[in-house]
Amino acid sequence: MSTGSDSGLGDISPKLAALLRTQLFGDDHATRYFLAVVRRGGFSMAARSLGLTYSTLRNEITGLEEHLDMRLFHSTGGRAKLTSEGEQLLQLSEKLLDEHSTTAIYGEQSDLVLSIPALVLEGFLYRELISILRENSGLKVSLVNDAPEMQRTADVVIWLQEPLAGNALSRTLTQPRQLSTLSFSPYVAERLTRGRTAPSSLDDMDHSMTVQYEGYEQFGCFGEWNDHIAQRRHSAIHVDSPQAQWQMIRWANCIGLLPDKSAYLNNGVRRLPAFLDTALELDVWSGLNTRSAHIPDARMIAQRVFRAFRSQ
Repeated sequence: MSTGSDSGLGDISPKLAALLRTQLFGDDHATRYFLAVVRRGGFSMAARSLGLTYSTLRNEITGLEEHLDMRLFHSTGGRAKLTSEGEQLLQLSEKLLDEHSTTAIYGEQSDLVLSIPALVLEGFLYRELISILRENSGLKVSLVNDAPEMQRTADVVIWLQEPLAGNALSRTLTQPRQLSTLSFSPYVAERLTRGRTAPSSLDDMDHSMTVQYEGYEQFGCFGEWNDHIAQRRHSAIHVDSPQAQWQMIRWANCIGLLPDKSAYLNNGVRRLPAFLDTALELDVWSGLNTRSAHIPDARMIAQRVFRAFRSQ
C-alpha cells in the first residue's frame, strides 16, 4: 500500500504504518525492544543491553506480536531471525527514520563514566567489561580511577574499603552493595619456589627484593606489611600500578602482595606460606550515582559487575 502520507514506503501494511506513525517516535517499549533484538541478533544479548531478564524481553516481544497479529522472529541456532513480516517492520522503521541518528532507531545509548580502582579493574573486571562492550557496541564508556573527584561524577562507582569500616560513598550513592571480600597474600615468581626454601616470616625477606603497590598504603589493615616495606633500607621498589607490581613479581624476582583469586595468579606466580599476623582483606563495593539510577545501561553494567564477582 502506498499513500500520499506514506510516499516512498512501498507496499506496506496500513497496520504497520499506523503502528510506527503513532508509537515508534513515542515511548513504546515493545517497539524499541523489537529494534534492540534486531540489532543484537538475539534475545539474550538484547536483554542484557536493555537491563532486562530474558523472559521479560521475550514477553514484551510476544505482546507486540499479539498486538500486530503476526510473528516477527523465529529462532535459528540460538539467534533471532526476522520473519518476512518482521523484515517489513524493520524496513519501514528504517525508511521512516532515514534522517535520524542510530540512537533514534535503536534506543538511546548512554555516555557512561565508570570509576573503578585499578586493582579491581586489572585483577577482576577486564574480561567482563570487554564482554559488555562487545555485546553493546553502541555504548560510549569512559573508565576513570577511584580518586574522590572522579567518584563524585561517575555514573557507576566501584570502590575498596576495609571490612566493617564506614564509607561516605555508601550513603551518597544509590543501590550500594558489597560485591566481594578480597584477601591478599605475598607472592613470588613460581620458578623461585622450586627446590628452594620460601620465606616464612618478614625477617626471612631481608635478602629478597620487594615491590610495593602504592595503593596499599592508604589502608590501615595493611599496616604490618606497609611498616615492613617502609622500614627496609634496601631492595624495595615502589610502583603506582598493580600491573607494574605483577610484572616486578613475575620478572624481577620481587616479593609483593597480590589479591588471591585475581587474574594475575594464572601467570607464573606462587603464593607464599602465610606468615603475617593479621589477615589482609578489603571489601569491594559498588553503587550508582543518583542521577544515573534510571539509566538502563548503567543498571545493566552494575548488575553484570555484581554477577561477575558472585561467579568467582
